[in-house]
Amino acid sequence: MVDIKTLISVIIPSYNRPDTVSITIESILAQQVEAKLEIIIGDDCSPDPRVKSVLDSYQDRYPDIIKVFYREKNLRLGANWAQCIKDCHGDFICNCDNDDYWHNPHKLQIQLDYMRQHPECNICITDHRTHNRKTGIIREDKAYYDHSIPIQKAMWGKCHFCNATIMYRAAFLKEHLDLDEWIRRGLSLQDWPAWVILTAYSGIDIIPVSTATFGVETVSITRPDTYENYKSRLERDKEVCAYLGELFPKEFPYSDKMWEHYQNHCLMMMAFRNNDFPAAKRYGRNASPSVHQKVSQHRFLFNIFIALKAAKKFLKSY
Repeated sequence: MVDIKTLISVIIPSYNRPDTVSITIESILAQQVEAKLEIIIGDDCSPDPRVKSVLDSYQDRYPDIIKVFYREKNLRLGANWAQCIKDCHGDFICNCDNDDYWHNPHKLQIQLDYMRQHPECNICITDHRTHNRKTGIIREDKAYYDHSIPIQKAMWGKCHFCNATIMYRAAFLKEHLDLDEWIRRGLSLQDWPAWVILTAYSGIDIIPVSTATFGVETVSITRPDTYENYKSRLERDKEVCAYLGELFPKEFPYSDKMWEHYQNHCLMMMAFRNNDFPAAKRYGRNASPSVHQKVSQHRFLFNIFIALKAAKKFLKSY
């Protein structure tokens, strides 16, 4: 029986991907949950005209559930997500990106029950699957974070979560995120910056049940395929990190010099993945000191490293 007093909002930040967004929407509509549901879709000026056709079709078929908002200008992912939150009316807010989907039809009910049983919990997350659309391989993944350090610190690269599994108490989310500031700054990221901010005020509970599938595309905003595209992505990330540094200067100090070292480290690691010694040496000169940074400056050591990596991959396949 549907509890008409409880409303769950599900956000889909939309940009292109007309072939996968329908899978995302269908997986949400298939949820078996004793609560009312609204799906808030914020399309951030998708250049692919097929997207509007798909979204309009669903809104026409489910006008009481699906609400599509077409942005007048491109806000960027984090800012678009923040605007979607402002458009939500639910008691709880969830997220499912337009290349992810919920494979467990009881996802919302599991989390709703947990939230009701644990009124002190403001954020809960579950295990997930990862779907590599290039290979077709789907693997199960456990949600975790490093419990040996403060949880807020763990959100900065020491956790493994899938954003499509999360559920927030709406009041808590709206109280502690400055949504207007996210929009004003045009932030490009939505998930881990929010977790960094929110874990200053609350923990995150993990429910050991697999509910959502994280879709991995061959190329995307978060998985760039060229050094130039990666540089552009890192420039957007820089704005997010600078903002977090303003909010938490002691916990996450930021400086342009520190970021320059980090950016070069990231580009150097991309060169390692590409077996590209000239690029590894170029970016490694100004990267943070590390084993990889030292290896990057010597072709002989670089070639040994690549050979060992290939051998390890070969042995792992047997």
